[in-house]
Amino acid sequence: MHHDPELARQKGSPDIFMNILTTNGLVGRYITDRFGPRAELRRVAIRLGAPNHPGDTMVLTGTVEEVDGDMVTVRVVGANGIGKHVTGTVTVRVPA
Repeated sequence: MHHDPELARQKGSPDIFMNILTTNGLVGRYITDRFGPRAELRRVAIRLGAPNHPGDTMVLTGTVEEVDGDMVTVRVVGANGIGKHVTGTVTVRVPA
């Protein structure tokens, strides 16, 4: 379903769709782009929702929920034209 358009259509999807590994990578990159190259991902807890099909535009946003020393917890949302593709929290260590 993630790599075979015909199978995806047979299963009722209009096309292939993004898998959680790709989404996880994009979320991680969003966080390190925001906090810098020395940021260390410590915990990523995400959940998939609406599918992300080829050609869709997903916008990732993040809100800092907690800061404890050099540890930061961020609530992330990735939304496209269908709805929320990914939601969750990321805990990142941001060295001084």
